[in-house]
Amino acid sequence: MPNTDARKETIDAIVRRISDLNDQSLTQLSQFVSYLKWQEELWNSLLDDEVAPAPDQALIWQYDFLEGLPAARQQGTRTTKGMEIRADQASCGMVQQMALWMHPPVIGSAVCEYSVRVPPQVDSLRLRFGVGIRDGAIMEGENWCAFRIYVNGARLWSLTKQSNKWERFLLDMPSLAGQDIILQFMTDGLGDARWNWAVWAEPILLGYGPRPEKS
Repeated sequence: MPNTDARKETIDAIVRRISDLNDQSLTQLSQFVSYLKWQEELWNSLLDDEVAPAPDQALIWQYDFLEGLPAARQQGTRTTKGMEIRADQASCGMVQQMALWMHPPVIGSAVCEYSVRVPPQVDSLRLRFGVGIRDGAIMEGENWCAFRIYVNGARLWSLTKQSNKWERFLLDMPSLAGQDIILQFMTDGLGDARWNWAVWAEPILLGYGPRPEKS
């Protein structure tokens, strides 16, 4: 199959490049591969937690916030100067993922607001995402970045962060079946927006409903 052939070609090319590395670089590469494997297992363990809230429930709907970004409302609470919101690859702790970039403005918060219609058959919702500060940012001293999520004007979750590495979350939400919900992702430099290269990894809304009966 074409995908299998492409994967083999990629692996062969990597092996050829590895064979040219010296011993010190090989040791560093081994450590990096071990770190990537740990990160992958951590992410997979979170995916394993995405079992339905009840035995008779199944995943029946989902909303990808990266795909929905073109329709989202982007604004700043006080100014948009210095603000950047877009979807792109992001590396945090040397682990790369597709993410929602949200560098806060020089003053106040950056807001990315979504209006989402939840299907009437959804009994419960979960929000899955990761947060990080992109590699290369120098966050130290009193320089922290705040991450917040609001649903229909009420704060659902918040975190202040200074480290680069990804942190993963899976939040339970009210079902809000058949309703239009307003969900806002927000970042804030807390008075110092320098180096606040804030990113949200693969945010997605998961909807669960009755498990289909087997025929």
